Amino acid sequence: MLFAAVLVPIVRRAQPTLIVVRRAAHLRRNPDQIAFPGGLVDSADADAGAAALREFEEELGVPRRSAVICERLDDVVTLSNSVTIAPFVATLEPPLRFAPDSAETQSVHEIPLEALYAPGALHEGSERVVVDGAAAAVHSWLFDHDGIHIWGATARIMHMLLQRYKSAQALSAATAGRQVAVENAMRRA
Repeated sequence: MLFAAVLVPIVRRAQPTLIVVRRAAHLRRNPDQIAFPGGLVDSADADAGAAALREFEEELGVPRRSAVICERLDDVVTLSNSVTIAPFVATLEPPLRFAPDSAETQSVHEIPLEALYAPGALHEGSERVVVDGAAAAVHSWLFDHDGIHIWGATARIMHMLLQRYKSAQALSAATAGRQVAVENAMRRA
């Protein structure tokens, strides 16, 4: 089993957004799919949170110090059971200037939290995949917005976020409070 970490980045705009990336089409794992920024935990990483921040910076070209980790969600195992993912909710203050690494990232997208929280926006369904050369349908959470389609582990992480925070306002308030607490703790250190 491989271990990975992702950042679930929330941009603290007047209308907060969630950042996702479209993975480069030539990648071996999940090419051309929408995901949270992240990747495998390296032995050089201090911990999974450090790996998520490193990958965020590598993929989006935004300095890791721009992101403040507020909380770790429960780990998610991919549908193939080959990777355990540690998701970290983080906040960022605008303005942001993305400089995606084309070796890893095709594009960067910001999804308004209100769109994610709209009734029925994140819903259960099935996704067609190819397994050992044969088409199959797998049960998954699904989310579509502005031409992007999210399913699998990324959609399950979104579902966890919606279960933990019942509204976009609750999520914004909770992460703002945690961001202040983290920043105060860093000042005292």
